[in-house]
Amino acid sequence: MSENLLYIADGDKESEEAIRVLNKCGITFKKIIVGKDGVGKSMWRDLRTTQLPTLHSPKGTFVGIKEIGQECIK
Repeated sequence: MSENLLYIADGDKESEEAIRVLNKCGITFKKIIVGKDGVGKSMWRDLRTTQLPTLHSPKGTFVGIKEIGQECIK
């Protein structure tokens, strides 16, 4: 089963907005808090970005709240 992964920064306004948008659209995801327990050190290698929030899904990688919101509309 493929999984949607949402990379966020704890307490970041855009990250919180991304969570609200995805919940409103009914998109399930696993939240990954970058910077906790070493998570995020491989973010550039794996996703080719360090910008947060970032949604990685079977459909692709969506960087920033604008792209995440557009994915929700589709």
